[in-house]
Amino acid sequence: MLMAWTLVTGGAKRLGAHLCYALAEQGYSVVVHYNKSEQEAKDVVKKCQEMGVEAAAIQGDFSSNEAILDFTKRYLLKFKETTNLINNVGNYFVRSGLQTPLSDWMALFQINLHAPFILIQKLIPSLLESKGQIINLGVSGLYENPAGIYSTAYRMTKSCLWMLTKSLSVELASKGVRVNMVSPGQTDLSVDLQHQKHKLPMNRPCECREISRVITFLLHPDSVYITGQNIEIAGGS
Repeated sequence: MLMAWTLVTGGAKRLGAHLCYALAEQGYSVVVHYNKSEQEAKDVVKKCQEMGVEAAAIQGDFSSNEAILDFTKRYLLKFKETTNLINNVGNYFVRSGLQTPLSDWMALFQINLHAPFILIQKLIPSLLESKGQIINLGVSGLYENPAGIYSTAYRMTKSCLWMLTKSLSVELASKGVRVNMVSPGQTDLSVDLQHQKHKLPMNRPCECREISRVITFLLHPDSVYITGQNIEIAGGS
């Protein structure tokens, strides 16, 4: 019997590491993707294994289509069956739209949008066979999509990822694969928390464990009828 894996991109640090730990606690076999954080990935793998589950790490550069295709080739050779794909990896910077260099603009779309799309395309045969799930990480406010000066490119990538999520959920629903988005607001690891925390209705940021709980809820068999949804974890903001 083949081992069924859950792939967490960007799983070596920050929210990604918390997601891996939460999945391990629920008994999922975890693949920790990393780019440059090899030691951190090894540490996450070790901790997951100490929880009694199978865990492994794999390096992957998502900065170009060719690099992603190389990653998927190596991944599929090593991990024959993937039950769940969690597209967590993503870049972020605070900069107005007109002040964003074209190279940075393109790089942000590459990591935040093109990489998840290519991964889904390449892993879909395995996900179809296992009737698995795809969970994309978004950002709060995509429903209202308010205009803003800063982080223009970032919010555009997440808006596009939300549209991809909705479209794929319809395309794959009859085939047994569910596709959802989880969109945190300010978290306790947000890079701009100091400038935003005074605006938070609950007077505190979202904790990573609260995001992890929503993701494990979506993965649970009791959530089998939930697809095409964007669940915000934003504390009312």
